[in-house]
Amino acid sequence: MPRPADSPPTPAAAADARPYHHGDLRRALLEAALAILRERGPEGLTLRAVARAAGVSQTAPYRHFADRAALVAGVAEDGFRRLFARLWQAVAAPLAPDETERARLQRLALEYLRFALEHPAEYRIMFGNALGGAQLEGSSVPLPASFTEARASVFALLREGIAQLQARGLVRSEDASAMALSAWALMHGLAMLTLDGQVAQAGEIAPEALALTATDLMMFGMDAGR
Repeated sequence: MPRPADSPPTPAAAADARPYHHGDLRRALLEAALAILRERGPEGLTLRAVARAAGVSQTAPYRHFADRAALVAGVAEDGFRRLFARLWQAVAAPLAPDETERARLQRLALEYLRFALEHPAEYRIMFGNALGGAQLEGSSVPLPASFTEARASVFALLREGIAQLQARGLVRSEDASAMALSAWALMHGLAMLTLDGQVAQAGEIAPEALALTATDLMMFGMDAGR
């Protein structure tokens, strides 16, 4: 996976973020929502609570979020954007003298897992059932295009990395999208097992060591010749 030459191709800009009396209202609401989510969990995430925490009127959030489900989607979108930026930085960093091009794929896996473990509350929101389809669960509001693009950008980064490794003959030639989805499923499963406390049952194995093992198995299989 070659080092990117330019700044990250960020997804399309989020919905209208017109200035408010203290600056960017949408940003202020999302920051308040994240603070509530991390402190109280998803149950505490309501438009009224977010408005109170942001210091705005109870009707102000409706300028950007039609209902609670739309607010949840906004939090998830923000999470995917931050995850994308973090993964991009991992890919863009120069390779060490002892690293191969495959190391960039392992960097993606490591940073993905670290993000999930450092931000468990929003990670669960990002992959919650309410955001699985085109329509927000419990809402008449469709998923915004900006959310779909933010989520897709993470998958596209992984797919492009695999495609570039294929072009260099370092990964076998199969459907890059299928391989990327399989790799994502592998790391997501490891992240969720770790967050749910199941990894501890496998013994004293650090999650990051598991991530390296998982990516090594993904690239080379369990062939005893390795």
